[in-house]
Amino acid sequence: MRVMIDTNILISAVLFPGGRVAQALMKALQPPYHPVVCDYVIDELRRKFQEKFPHRALELDAFLYHATRLIEYVETPAVERLEEAKLRDPKDRPILRAALNAHADLFLTGDKDFLESSITDPRIISVAAFLEE
Repeated sequence: MRVMIDTNILISAVLFPGGRVAQALMKALQPPYHPVVCDYVIDELRRKFQEKFPHRALELDAFLYHATRLIEYVETPAVERLEEAKLRDPKDRPILRAALNAHADLFLTGDKDFLESSITDPRIISVAAFLEE
C-alpha cells in the first residue's frame, strides 16, 4: 500500500522523534506500506526548517540521509489535474498532484485543508486514524 507523506508529518517526526507522528511515520516505513515523498515536499521541508528551525538543520540533514534510503522519492508533475480544485490552499495542490501521479493509496497528513477536503483518491488519513488501522 503506497503512502504519500506530507510535509507536516516529516517536520513533526524530526522535531518530536518520540511522538505519535513519528510513530505513524515509522509504521508507514514498514510493510505492507510503501512510503512515498515528492520533491515539492522535500523543498518545502527544507524551506520551513530554514525559516523556523535553523538551529535544528543538522537533525533534518541526518533524518533525510536515513529517510531517503527508506522512502521512495518522486517528482512533482508540472501539469495540473482537475482534482486539485478540491483543495482550498493552492500550495497543497502540487502535493496532491504528486500523490496522484505516484498512485498513492493513502495520503498521511495533519493538514486540515486535506483532511476536510472531499478527496477520496488517494484516501486522506490523519495520524490518529493511521495508527488505529
